[in-house]
Amino acid sequence: MAKQKAKESPSKKKGLQLIQENKYAVFGLLGIFLLVVFFAASYKISGDDDLFWHLATGRYIVENKVVPDKDVFGHVTSGMEWIPFEWGWDVLTYALYNIGGYNAILIFRSLAFCFVFFVLFMLLRKFKVNSFLAIFMLFLLLIGIMDRLSPRPHVITYILFVTLLYILMNYKYIDREKYTKRLYFLPLIFLIWANSHMGVLAGGLVLFIFTLNETIVYFKRGKYSGVDAKPLLQPELKRLWLISVICGLVLLLNPHGISTYIYAYGHTKMKMLETINEWKSPFTKDMDFGITLTIYKWFLYSGVLVLLYAYMKKDLLFALMFIGFAVYSVRAIRFTVDYDMIMLVFITISLSYFLSRSRNSSFQNFLNGLVPKGIASVGLVYLLTLIPNGEIYAKMQYYRIPGWGIDDQFMPVQLFDFMKENKISGTPYNHFGTGGYLVWNFPDQKNYIDSRNLNDDIYYEYNWLMRMKPKFEKMMDERGIDYVIYLDPDMIRRIGDLKELITSYLSTNPGWKLVFWDDKSMLFLKNVPKFEAVISKFEYKVLNPYIFVFDKARFEKNVSSDPSASRSELQRKMQSEPNGYLFQNMNQIAGRLLQGL
Repeated sequence: MAKQKAKESPSKKKGLQLIQENKYAVFGLLGIFLLVVFFAASYKISGDDDLFWHLATGRYIVENKVVPDKDVFGHVTSGMEWIPFEWGWDVLTYALYNIGGYNAILIFRSLAFCFVFFVLFMLLRKFKVNSFLAIFMLFLLLIGIMDRLSPRPHVITYILFVTLLYILMNYKYIDREKYTKRLYFLPLIFLIWANSHMGVLAGGLVLFIFTLNETIVYFKRGKYSGVDAKPLLQPELKRLWLISVICGLVLLLNPHGISTYIYAYGHTKMKMLETINEWKSPFTKDMDFGITLTIYKWFLYSGVLVLLYAYMKKDLLFALMFIGFAVYSVRAIRFTVDYDMIMLVFITISLSYFLSRSRNSSFQNFLNGLVPKGIASVGLVYLLTLIPNGEIYAKMQYYRIPGWGIDDQFMPVQLFDFMKENKISGTPYNHFGTGGYLVWNFPDQKNYIDSRNLNDDIYYEYNWLMRMKPKFEKMMDERGIDYVIYLDPDMIRRIGDLKELITSYLSTNPGWKLVFWDDKSMLFLKNVPKFEAVISKFEYKVLNPYIFVFDKARFEKNVSSDPSASRSELQRKMQSEPNGYLFQNMNQIAGRLLQGL
């Protein structure tokens, strides 16, 4: 490696001549791959309510010039402890929104992932990894992190993961003198990281393992120092330790100091997390988490190669990184992507090393030639043709809508537009997946719950009401709830759920009125004077989805007994949702009945 004398490769020892890779072909392949990354990460906001409460938090911080330590968004949880430890991301995305709306955030997300993969590729090339092999492994990583391509704070962690790795690996193996200067940027990196995402703790683990390794190598240089990297000198080791300690101290430079980490740790101990898939073990039985988890397991089992490489090259760092992040990742599915991101470099370098030991120069020359790059380029271009229209996601049975902005087939855009147009406000009981969207769209209102998962009590109370457990009506009255938002993007595919949930009570109780619905959402208003005008104008007396699905006889009776209301409601739905599945079925039956009247 650069500035260090390395052993000759097995091929050179035998006098075999290997062709060099064509640099134009290499960067051509990289360019096509980065286009795939960009468009794979370019999809509409769909089912990601977190984005909206992050935006609302950023707005609150900017307008009030303070990072809160108590909840400011919930009417039930108001004043309860809440430390937005990702506030840096919140302010960043709010600033991006003010520059270019949702699309500015989404473009930043796509470019960020391009940066991540570009840095990883360039790092692998520093270790002489064949470009075809590098792109192949990076493509596996892209598949492995598909569930994490969303515009959320972990984007900062991935950017800083690869930046940290790039600096440390270059410092140790490539050019110590040059990258010594880069080490002085690490405290700044950790300062930004500590105020943007709790992935900083995983970054701290990377730095700790690296520093520990260099310490062991310093004291056991004869046993753990290979030819690829010289042990640090005493002043260099002291410098590394000093920088590492400073990086640890800057973690406390956030608006709430050590309380931030105490709060975050307590957050991970909530009972409700046991019901969330990403907090379950990746080895949970009888659960299929798809291709992303399969990729993780491939990478995990590939750790055997890393350990073997570490043994043969006398490179303890590879072994320590694998052991540290393997233990870290098996705790929960949400940590598996961190493992993939960090270990991709070590696995690929190890694999490249063993492939390079092949004595077959024809095989080596084939990998370095144009044919593999040409095949890979054609394959990637083919994928590019499948991404824009969502065909590839349909084949994978993976819900994703390519493009920009909000996916209004998933998010309740139409319902919220209705609320804005009719100035509906009050004390809501909202669906779990709409709390962030609510406080972002209505800064003057507070939600019932959102995906911040503030505590177990609110989560269990939410489910108690949703499932109509004993005395749920009394609880709603005590909370002062006067309107209810229900959302289920798959409602028409699991319509039977409406009978088991609070929607059945709201749809049949005269104290509540349905004023908006579509194939994924419903809005119920309490029959109180302040909503009298809206109810009078928009109540669905006939076209009630619940009655239509579960009591056809009553639905037909309502149509026949009030043809004027039926025609009015049909016309209203024809204007607002002419292609709705439920509406088309209602229209067919109601139209037939009205013809005879």
